[in-house]
Amino acid sequence: ALIRGFALLLPTYPDARLLLVGKGELRARLDALVHDLGLARQVLFTGYRDTDLPAVLDALDVFVLLGAGSDESCRAALEAMAAGRPVVARRVGALGEAVVHGTTGILFDDDRPDSVMAALRTLLEDPDRSRAMGEAGRRRALTTFTPEHHAAQVEAVYRSSLSRTLSPARR
Repeated sequence: ALIRGFALLLPTYPDARLLLVGKGELRARLDALVHDLGLARQVLFTGYRDTDLPAVLDALDVFVLLGAGSDESCRAALEAMAAGRPVVARRVGALGEAVVHGTTGILFDDDRPDSVMAALRTLLEDPDRSRAMGEAGRRRALTTFTPEHHAAQVEAVYRSSLSRTLSPARR
């Protein structure tokens, strides 16, 4: 859906480029699709990035993630948010909780190319809105998805469980 959605965007934004970051068994199929659609000059496969990921994220205008990732944590989306990039994502797994639709990015419910294209177009047509979403995403990532915040949530669950277990009414 991403590559086909990107192709739908090109008549309006002929200078747009799509950077596909990551590795996996889909690479050969995606590469074939790119060539079948005549997008070899517009789509770049970077492979897995680790040490230079901040520089890669800095080069993006918009970050797109259509699945929550192999561990369902949507870590890649959180990294993009922390880097100040608006996120376009399919509402699956943890993505629906991490990305706030209309505030930190755009969520959609299906995997149709026109949904991807519409979300990308919305952000490309309004750079100020895109920038504001990126800034809101950064704030959200750096306050809500930190190890300290997670530890506080886990501690609250433990305290709640302990207080119910030790309450006088249960004795």
